[in-house]
Amino acid sequence: MTMTEDEKKIKKIMKKTIANMKEISTYKPQFDSTISLYAETKYQYDLLMRQFYESGCKVTEEYTNKAGFTNIRKTAIYLALETLRRDIINHENILGLTPVGLRKINESEMKGKKKKSKLIEALKSIEQNTT
Repeated sequence: MTMTEDEKKIKKIMKKTIANMKEISTYKPQFDSTISLYAETKYQYDLLMRQFYESGCKVTEEYTNKAGFTNIRKTAIYLALETLRRDIINHENILGLTPVGLRKINESEMKGKKKKSKLIEALKSIEQNTT
């Protein structure tokens, strides 16, 4: 089965994301489903950004409600972009692709690798040699 152009672009984002994660040593195969979701979200964001620019970067529009009053509201494209931006940042944090996310990953790894004091190691060594 051949991939569509959209699927190819999503796959390209996935490969780039994995390469970025490997570069900072945070990639693990367990992240693949999150990376896939991130790539799809990023692709949707890119498509909407193109539409946003084509619409003249229109942020607000007039809206007449049922009562006949006219109000200003954010456009649907702009609202979707805001949501996608939040989702993208959340995924990047989870994957360690932002400074905050990378710090969290590094801190959790350090907790798993508790440093042993050299003094404690020396004392244990002496204890083992005397028994």
